[in-house]
Amino acid sequence: MKHFIAIALLFSIGIALGFTPPQEYTRTGEDYSSLAPRASSHLDDPEWLFNLSWAYFEAGMNSDALRYAKLALEQKPNMAFLNARVGDIFLTIGERDSAIFYYEAAINNHYEYIEVWEKLVGIEPRYNANIGLLYANKADADADAKLAGTAKRYLRAYLEQFPDGEFAEQSRAAVSRMGLLERQGLSRENLQNEYLSAQAEQARRQAEMRQDQESFRTEKPFIVGIGFYSIGMADDKDFIAKSPDEVIDDTLSLKTYATSLNEFGISFGYVKGALFYRGAVRFGSNSSGKNYFLRDPDTTQTKDDVRPKVSSVDTWRLTAGADYNLYFKNPVLIFVGAQAGIGSAKLNDSPYNNFKSVTLAGAGLGGGLMFRFSDFLIEFAYRQDLVGSSSGGTIVVGGSYKF
Repeated sequence: MKHFIAIALLFSIGIALGFTPPQEYTRTGEDYSSLAPRASSHLDDPEWLFNLSWAYFEAGMNSDALRYAKLALEQKPNMAFLNARVGDIFLTIGERDSAIFYYEAAINNHYEYIEVWEKLVGIEPRYNANIGLLYANKADADADAKLAGTAKRYLRAYLEQFPDGEFAEQSRAAVSRMGLLERQGLSRENLQNEYLSAQAEQARRQAEMRQDQESFRTEKPFIVGIGFYSIGMADDKDFIAKSPDEVIDDTLSLKTYATSLNEFGISFGYVKGALFYRGAVRFGSNSSGKNYFLRDPDTTQTKDDVRPKVSSVDTWRLTAGADYNLYFKNPVLIFVGAQAGIGSAKLNDSPYNNFKSVTLAGAGLGGGLMFRFSDFLIEFAYRQDLVGSSSGGTIVVGGSYKF
């Protein structure tokens, strides 16, 4: 049985290296004692005869094994497998020349029979050249550095014993060629290793990024922060006089006294998955320094000596919104969302207080990005109120802490 296992192992090695396997017969596993009584009715079946022969061989009955193996070979003289099995039996009984004869017959019928070449090398070192050149040709065809290394091993073994042998020059040329192929293979292997390392590093970073994203979205859900808001109103608003008879102009343009509105605010929020829910309280005081004119009640003309000064346009606002974190690659987050707010703007003409405040309310869309530094977030965003009295764009710069 051990002979059959060794043969199967060599055969499988040949297949793994890419050599074409020969046709073979498979052992049924029956013992010779159950096969022998039926031999007379199977003398024309070479596969059955092989099974009987090998059953005898496994039992150490080499004469019977050889007889039935030759009967099978007479019917399939060109079958490399049967020639090799007859060679095995002769090798076992010590008839090396006969073994070589049948092994060479197997090779002649199937040149890529690696198992047989290995056995020939064990009998005669000169066969190192043949198997070495066989491996070299296969290495050339497949650009296989591993096969090249195997070829070099056999060819060098041949050259050590037969430096002036029949295949010496051919073997030396092949050794040189295999060395180049090995170096090329090593370069390819290094490139492949670098590629695999890069892939592994990329996979590690992606996993780390997913873990960062998951922890960011599920841990420490509360947010508190401060922000600066610069609002550019799409439409002008008018401040209406409380007592029109007391002023020359009963309406004053907001954009005349403040071309843009700047506010500072405190925000609070909650993170749930990819959604940010946030609200803010905002206040602004926008310096103006421009005057308006009072009316003289007796002459209905301007009171030249009294020109109230608008020191600032003051605002307050409450806002609420929801943002969706559509991209996360630490430390960068990109978000889009919607917001709404309500508030008012007032001319600060103290102590006169001649004009009513203006209501500012609206809703719209926006988006921006955040930079994350541990639990701190720096935000840059743009929001556009599309409807309402506060329609226009807002530039946002802020900082938040997540806890």
